[in-house]
Amino acid sequence: MNNILITLKKELKLIIRDKKSLLMMAITPLFIPIFVILMSYIYEELTVNKDDKTYQIGVNYELSSTERELLSDEVKYTVYSSSKELEEAYNSNKILAYIVKDNNSYNIYANIQSEDGSIVTSLITNYLDNYNNYLGQSYLVNNNIDLSKVYNNLNYNVTEIKGESIFGNQIILMAITFTIMAITLSCIYTSTDTTAGEKERGTLETILTFPIRRKELIFGKYLAISISGIVTLLIGVFLSIVSLYYVKNNFSIYDNVIFNINTITILLTILILLFYTLFISGLCITIASFTKSFKEAQSALTPISLVTCIPMFLEMLNINISGVLSFIPIINHTIVINNILTSSININNILITIISSIIYIIVLLLFINKMYKSEKILFN
Repeated sequence: MNNILITLKKELKLIIRDKKSLLMMAITPLFIPIFVILMSYIYEELTVNKDDKTYQIGVNYELSSTERELLSDEVKYTVYSSSKELEEAYNSNKILAYIVKDNNSYNIYANIQSEDGSIVTSLITNYLDNYNNYLGQSYLVNNNIDLSKVYNNLNYNVTEIKGESIFGNQIILMAITFTIMAITLSCIYTSTDTTAGEKERGTLETILTFPIRRKELIFGKYLAISISGIVTLLIGVFLSIVSLYYVKNNFSIYDNVIFNINTITILLTILILLFYTLFISGLCITIASFTKSFKEAQSALTPISLVTCIPMFLEMLNINISGVLSFIPIINHTIVINNILTSSININNILITIISSIIYIIVLLLFINKMYKSEKILFN
């Protein structure tokens, strides 16, 4: 135990003295609030611009005063004398859609596959539906038929309920992903330096001449890497919470969104991230031990940081965690935390993630211990 503490202190001193290691631990998490705030700004700009946007259409008839009232303010129209002129205006991008009226038949021409085309088509059909209802009501009134007997057959009310939103889910998922990425980068750099770095500097041979068991040496290094990851974890969680509270209070797109952030969810998030840190530390030291130099280790470990983005894309595709996915590390950690902070706490998924993480950690530590008994692995 004493040798483990000595190794741990030695490795931590090296990490603290190394400015690059400190930058990885402290600076990388600073990207979390930057991206959370930036993406919130972009989301809000997109929604604001959509609300203020107008759509230009063409028609071959004069709209009555009633039709003009029924037509949405978002739609601006221009009257053309013929179908040919309407088609030319559409092809030259002067209008997004056009209506050709032939007696009581209205033919709408638009590219429904495009976003603007789909929106303007919806606005046009809404206007025509309302106008059709108006004509029907006028007919009933002119024939002394009670409108209430025809239309008021049912009543309904819509009550807005606060809950999940696509923007809220994505921004939380982004904060989680960048926190996990920051932890991963911190563990990658420190594991590279404590394994491949020592091989390259030739200090590993010297350490092995000391009266220390290789198992103690491995565990001391593993704890040092884990601690560096835990420091990044705490900074990342703190910055994520602060940035989420900031965007919640400063961007209108989150007005009706509930971020499930409280003492219990924060502690559960830290717990899941702690097991992730212990897992990724073991994985990084395992891969780095097979490399001969610092540069080679970095090349081998860099893909891991890219893998941390996969869960974000899976969640955006609405792929729920179930079955095999519940046992896949990184994916289960990310999706479980996202579920904790956005919807409900699923105890089964949390337990599966924790238990599977413990199994992976034990297997990795046993494998590392076996590797360090091999002179070929240690000295390539």
